[in-house]
Amino acid sequence: MTKYDYLQFPMMVVEWCQDLSEASLLGLLLSLVGIGLLMYMVRTRRTENRAKVVIQTSNSDAMVAALERKIDDQKSSISMLGERVLALEEYLEMLGERQQRSDADKKDSRFYQQVSDMAGQGMGAPELAQRCGISASEADLITALSKAH
Repeated sequence: MTKYDYLQFPMMVVEWCQDLSEASLLGLLLSLVGIGLLMYMVRTRRTENRAKVVIQTSNSDAMVAALERKIDDQKSSISMLGERVLALEEYLEMLGERQQRSDADKKDSRFYQQVSDMAGQGMGAPELAQRCGISASEADLITALSKAH
């Protein structure tokens, strides 16, 4: 192996190019430029596509994180609403029981007899309504009836 063996291939290419006509040489040169441009365009497009994928991925990740936060907020809101509904149900149940006891007490004929006796002793309608837990119109009616008798 001589010290100029590495120059053998380029020399063969130069000899081959010398045998070509000017038109062929120009066509070869333009083909090489076209291939270079094509390779550059492919590389640029791939780079752009990779950048788009990275941007879309980061946007998707941000969107997923935002949606997860929104879901967590909605879960906590639903939980709080559930607790409030339970508290309201308990309150309504207590009010219903109170109303039933109150209605049972009021429907007792002895209750109205006692209210009538109080009205007969001169107690006014507002005081009757407050003490006995009846409406003002009921108290007015009872005082009017006790005065009529």
